[in-house]
Amino acid sequence: MTTPTPASPPLQTYRGNCHCGAFVYEVEVPEITSAGDCNCSICYKRGYLWLVPKKPVVVVKDEGKLVGYSFASGALDHQFCGNCGTTVLAKSGMFPAGVGINARTIQKLDLWSLEVKTSKGDTYGTPYAAPPFSGDEPAPAGFEDGKTYHGSCHCGAVTTSVRVKGSLGDGTYDGRLMECNCSYCRTGGFVWIYPQSNQLAIQGRDNLSYYKFGNNIWRKLFCKTCGVYIGSEVNPDLTAEEIAALPEMYQQFRTNHINTQPLNLRLINGLNVKSLEPGRGDGWSKQDPPYVYP
Repeated sequence: MTTPTPASPPLQTYRGNCHCGAFVYEVEVPEITSAGDCNCSICYKRGYLWLVPKKPVVVVKDEGKLVGYSFASGALDHQFCGNCGTTVLAKSGMFPAGVGINARTIQKLDLWSLEVKTSKGDTYGTPYAAPPFSGDEPAPAGFEDGKTYHGSCHCGAVTTSVRVKGSLGDGTYDGRLMECNCSYCRTGGFVWIYPQSNQLAIQGRDNLSYYKFGNNIWRKLFCKTCGVYIGSEVNPDLTAEEIAALPEMYQQFRTNHINTQPLNLRLINGLNVKSLEPGRGDGWSKQDPPYVYP
């Protein structure tokens, strides 16, 4: 007796995009209930959640903004938007359809409900050597008993040093620790801390790109070469007229946070964000103006 072949699950069409909408695609895959999480150096720093479709991606819109980044053997060509920094996909002959998708770019997907399957990509190839920070270390008053952490983008064009009170990962950190589901934060799987400007040093600012959206109070920082997110800072380019045009509550918010520089902890070398217990913020429902998917 022949054993019947199990029926393939039905395919659904999902749409995805970079945050600014310069690149929009559609893909047919079974219902998305899980995604792959690789702990190799690039996947970790970029916050990939992998989907590997068997059918080719259909490009709906392409304004030519995607930037490729490869390293080591060059087996994967990681593609991020040069305008907004969103890591969208990676091209490689090792994938059935030639491409792997970052599930964080799929529209309306509840990322926090997904089953995450972890693979140990850090065991393949030559171990990643974290680029060193060689600038002036921050030394804020009152942090003498704190700890300094060094971080970097993947290619090493941008490095950071941050001084915090307590220690990350052992319950002694004295500060806010947060992940957010807003339209932007979900694309990078960020885990945030919120140091003041005198706690943080960024080396290699000439290698940064800046992205602004919504009410333009904040600007996002990412490496223009490898696409790794660094963090956020209050947008210094707003004119006095633009600030005055903001609702009063947003003017006050901007004033209160003028020296705050949120930092993406995925940058920190030797730190595993999975060992942390960040709070979860519903930034999606608080985003003003609301984000509209392209």
